[in-house]
Amino acid sequence: MSTTTPRRDPETAATVVVTGVSGFLGQRLLPLLDASPAVARVVGLDVQDPARRARKLTFHRVDVVNADLDTLLRGADVVVHLAAIVGPILDEALMTRVNCDGTQRVLDAAARAGVRRVVRPSSAAVYGAWPNNPVPLTEDAPLRPNPGFLPALLDAECERRLTEWERAGAARVATRLRIAPIVGPGASSIFAAAATGRPPVVLRHAAAPVQVVHVDDAASALALAVEHELPGAYNVSADGWLGADEAAALHPRRRLPGLPADAAERVLHVTWTSGLGDAPPSVLPYLTYPWVVANDRIEELGWKPAHTNEEAILLASPGERPSVVPVVAMAGAAIAGAAGATWWLARARRRRGRRIV
Repeated sequence: MSTTTPRRDPETAATVVVTGVSGFLGQRLLPLLDASPAVARVVGLDVQDPARRARKLTFHRVDVVNADLDTLLRGADVVVHLAAIVGPILDEALMTRVNCDGTQRVLDAAARAGVRRVVRPSSAAVYGAWPNNPVPLTEDAPLRPNPGFLPALLDAECERRLTEWERAGAARVATRLRIAPIVGPGASSIFAAAATGRPPVVLRHAAAPVQVVHVDDAASALALAVEHELPGAYNVSADGWLGADEAAALHPRRRLPGLPADAAERVLHVTWTSGLGDAPPSVLPYLTYPWVVANDRIEELGWKPAHTNEEAILLASPGERPSVVPVVAMAGAAIAGAAGATWWLARARRRRGRRIV
């Protein structure tokens, strides 16, 4: 949150529409908006009722992909668009419709309703994970999401559409927050699992640095973007990053055997296409190459993460449900090893038999 909380007259305080208000991030943002003197009213939209209510909240149970949004957005000063599928998922058409088409519907309705400001969380994954990435990446770096990894591709496309929306109207402000992997109670992404010692696979010789942000810090960055006009893109992360060995040392009992890249790709292909796992093979570059970011730009505006990388990871680690993929990966590696040994022994026996004859 900003170090200086804006004080506004109730008549000039903002009406804020939050899509996806019942979700993981929306529920952390809601109490911050409820406590902010810069916010007069919160209109929450979601397909399910929120577990947490707030004094300023007016809730509507709607699906932004199908609902008539014009009336719901009329009179709003800011729209915070959180409604999205945290992927990847096997149904890529559904994810595209919800994340990308849903964003476009919100932008179109905001334009018709005269909303001047839209805030949307993106992901640091839009920079892509490449061996030639600078460490860290700043907001000036090009967006190069890795081919095939749909969540990053869709986030990059949504950023493009927000930029177009901003340029199409006078005085419009579109804020894109490129957030590092979010960890904390309820986090369920691949990258949150990897950071907390539960990667889908462990790659042999991979040494990518690890960077996260605690969910409460991500929510405070969103609140800052509501309270202040922040045009453009801003990286949001804990300060700095951890080396691969430093991150692994936080989970000494969770270390898995490393796999060669081609074996890891085969394991992920099997678990992904069979529905046993939640990580497609296209995630492998993000487990291999650096994609950590610098958060200087948003810190210059007064935002400061309350948690370090180590603190955020350790706070998120206890009691989280283990993924089936590492187990399958270990089993796959063991099966592959056993199959290889059986083949080698059989081949050796045949050679010995030929020599005896």
